[in-house]
Amino acid sequence: DEWGNLLNEENPHQLQQLIRLPGQQYDEESGLYYNRHRYYDPLQGRYITQDPIGLKGGWNLYGYQLNPISDIDPLGLSMWEDAKSGACTNGLCGTLSAMIGPDKFDSIDSTAYDALNKINSQSICEDKEFAGLICKDNSGRYFSTAPNRGERKGSYPFNSPCPNGTEKVSAYHTHGADSHGEYWDEIFSGKDEKIVKSKDNNIKSFYLGTPSGNFKAIDNHGKEITNRKGLPNVCRVHGNM
Repeated sequence: DEWGNLLNEENPHQLQQLIRLPGQQYDEESGLYYNRHRYYDPLQGRYITQDPIGLKGGWNLYGYQLNPISDIDPLGLSMWEDAKSGACTNGLCGTLSAMIGPDKFDSIDSTAYDALNKINSQSICEDKEFAGLICKDNSGRYFSTAPNRGERKGSYPFNSPCPNGTEKVSAYHTHGADSHGEYWDEIFSGKDEKIVKSKDNNIKSFYLGTPSGNFKAIDNHGKEITNRKGLPNVCRVHGNM
């Protein structure tokens, strides 16, 4: 299941398979999963010892990731950026990203929502903008590039380019935390509109995740094409904070 429990096994050739969740190896003696720096108990969905790096790995010293379907902890220390989104690029995490590949969708809208749904909470926590691109592959499906961290009130989606052989079609970004009137948090800024309208950038639309959880989009003429609620609107503490 999603927490690493082996529900059933078909093994007619009696091959030994000890690999479990990313970075984990089954220990037959204890029934636990060895996770480099500590042991994980799949029945409890938690580690049996405290995190050796303390609170740097998250507020729960025994906890695995809050969402084991998308987040990974290959070293038993802290959450790594979602390997399926391609957000991690170095070492083992980069290898996993290349093997698994990004989540893909049938529409630009769904792709942008997925990307913003994953990053809006962190953007609020850090009070920094995050941004990335929406790309189209050869089969006509869409995926997002990893969000890159911008400034408090500024980001540039093209710092996370589409891979070779894919087409850049749209972009997404967040607006950080509520500025309490200092900035126009809930609408596209003049700079945002320049980005989407620029012929050099060549994108069809630009998506926004706001501090209040609104999911918005404008086309390359500046016309609003999407406006609905549903994104995270609070700072959620998680493993990589």
